[in-house]
Amino acid sequence: MIEDDVCMLELTDTEIVECRVTFKNGQARLGHTDGKQPATLLTLAQVQLRDDDPLDALTNEGRFLYFRGVTDGLVGCWRIQDGLDSWRSRRAKRKADESERKRRAMSFINPYTFVPFPGRIERGKPTGHDVLRPGNLSGSFTVRWEFTTPFQTPSGSVNGEPVRLPGASVKGAVRSLHEAVAGGCLRVLDKDFLPVYRDTASPLDASWTIGIVTKVSGDGQPYQMRLCDEVIWVRYQQLHAAVSKSELQTGSRVALPEARTEWKLGRQQLLDSATVRADGDLDWHVLLTDAATRPKAYYAACGHLGPSAPAVEVSEKAWRTFQLAVAGAREYQQNLGARGQRPVEVRLRDGTLIGRRQRVTGRFKAGDLVWARLGDDGEVGELRLSALWRHVGTGDLGKRTPKHLHPCSAWQTLCPSCRLFGSVDPDPHDESGQAVQQAYAGHVRFGDAVSGPVKLTAFDRAPLGAPRPGSGQFYLSHDDCSPAEQEAEFPTREWGAGPDHPEPRPVAGRKFYWNADPTRQPAGWQRHQRRPHQTGEMVKEGLLLAEPGTVLEQRITFDNLTEASLGGLLATLEPHRVAELTTDKGTPTLRLGGGKPLGLGSCRATVSDLQVWTAESRYNGGVHPDPDPDRYIARFIDDTPAEVQATWPAIAAVLAEETVNANLVWYPPGSYWRERPNQPEGNPAAKSFDEPYAFFAGTSGQFMKNAPARPLVPLPSPTAPDQLVKIIRDDDIKVDARSGHDNQRKGGRKSS
Repeated sequence: MIEDDVCMLELTDTEIVECRVTFKNGQARLGHTDGKQPATLLTLAQVQLRDDDPLDALTNEGRFLYFRGVTDGLVGCWRIQDGLDSWRSRRAKRKADESERKRRAMSFINPYTFVPFPGRIERGKPTGHDVLRPGNLSGSFTVRWEFTTPFQTPSGSVNGEPVRLPGASVKGAVRSLHEAVAGGCLRVLDKDFLPVYRDTASPLDASWTIGIVTKVSGDGQPYQMRLCDEVIWVRYQQLHAAVSKSELQTGSRVALPEARTEWKLGRQQLLDSATVRADGDLDWHVLLTDAATRPKAYYAACGHLGPSAPAVEVSEKAWRTFQLAVAGAREYQQNLGARGQRPVEVRLRDGTLIGRRQRVTGRFKAGDLVWARLGDDGEVGELRLSALWRHVGTGDLGKRTPKHLHPCSAWQTLCPSCRLFGSVDPDPHDESGQAVQQAYAGHVRFGDAVSGPVKLTAFDRAPLGAPRPGSGQFYLSHDDCSPAEQEAEFPTREWGAGPDHPEPRPVAGRKFYWNADPTRQPAGWQRHQRRPHQTGEMVKEGLLLAEPGTVLEQRITFDNLTEASLGGLLATLEPHRVAELTTDKGTPTLRLGGGKPLGLGSCRATVSDLQVWTAESRYNGGVHPDPDPDRYIARFIDDTPAEVQATWPAIAAVLAEETVNANLVWYPPGSYWRERPNQPEGNPAAKSFDEPYAFFAGTSGQFMKNAPARPLVPLPSPTAPDQLVKIIRDDDIKVDARSGHDNQRKGGRKSS
């Protein structure tokens, strides 16, 4: 009898024996529990099993009922909870869960993601400020902000007293979200921005030489220099034989023998047996650079300058590019505004003194030495301070962002956000260079957001660095993530790498931080709290935190808004009113206050006491209309282009409280979660966990001559259900380097 999935068999004159089953060589061995019969060997198919079944687990979890005497080809059946198929499903789920657990233990979630840009936005003429137009609304409403994560209060806050958040601060946060929701322009956009990268360890090609500055402007810009005709690298011990370490410095002059060099590491090096002299024709000029990362070996570049070497002009482009590159140097930043140029000691890692080098100030004086390369026009086209230094990416930010999203520049045609909040002309000059201003005043004003008396707790905040758009693996969109194919190619992450040709890769979108409460993380490892190994100016000490549940209220007024514009403002404050801006991952929240990248300041807004009036009701004695926020929001939705609404699911994901697991949100860790110590105090492993270098090195798309390929690793889409990114440790990239694989044909970039 068969009923549903249950088969009832009537067995006549058949003995049933319960057996424990073991497996070997593709066969099932039935051990009879009654001990009366020797073990029976059957094929897997005879006991209804497949080769891919987890046989060892079945030995412990099931028993086989063996029918002594085959019944129509059936030798028995399994006694196991809910049957064999259900057991298989349970085992598969258990295996998948274990695999996912292991993957999570080796993965992290990046604190930020990117909402894609809309393919189109609509600009239009604003309503103006001269008259309250028919059908338009003025009025005000109250916003109640309730914080769901700790709130970093403004400076000047006092424990036990009301907290006051300036209206301008709230306005900026609300406007940023409105620009995404309503299809606003990229109001703050440095179209000329280019990132600067450290050079990878490779020799300079022969087109580079040492230049000696001969003429400079008053602000330290070199505009003429003489170029050396040959460069030889010399061990510092050989230089010390001619010039003492206390006297050796950049600009020192020495004599080198004629039969002197061998080709090593892609450059000419002085033979170890050669002797450097401090007498005779001192036409070799020494250039010393930093040696702090070198353990023992150090070679200085020496350039030969003949008496007839002509003076060469330095191009304006070379100077501008040099300024961009030097601006990222820490020593330059430390010396901003300093007029002195005292030399800096050059020491090996163990403290051995080599000599003295030029200080990095971004300015030159006559007699300074610098690496230089001629351009096609015969002028110096590039400058650098050392053989391994910095280079500027190509394809500026303006070329990587959609032109239709560039900042509004004429008040007559503004995006929805500039029509509502106001606009500042990003380039206040006309075509002739005359000053002209196209600014437009906004139609909404934010009062201060104020709380009642609030208990505040002091804390030291973990460091927050400046955004780094040059990290192209995260900030750019990618169709091809394969690494560079040749040593001379830039890593794929860089602006100007292979995938940027013929067109620069676009920026991934608007940057948003996930809602991820840091207090859900273990004590001592809550990411907003400074760890003991974190020091420096980016650490902020003695800041004040208000607890979750803190409430602030403010009054917002508006004038001369269309119903759709008012609806857009309300939808931004209360995204849950728009179905496409919500998910099943919790209530959408905004961010206010400091430390937002660290998960602080998540809050929900509630709008109340909405009052509106028209020109008729305000000035002609008419009745004020009844507020209808649902109608205003519906008008806003109807007026919003489909291309903008297509981005709303991504916005909904980043606003929702539970889209990501807060415990796994971290800037790229340097070790696995299990390797992180319970407490960071006094444990070297804590510092390793906070070090992201290995991740960015291992995901840069850099060519590796004698190691496996390192393809670029981008961020998942914000709407992807899986936001996990694999952790890469220092040991992982060291293993890569030791493995000795050649990646030119394995994982290299596809040829176009």
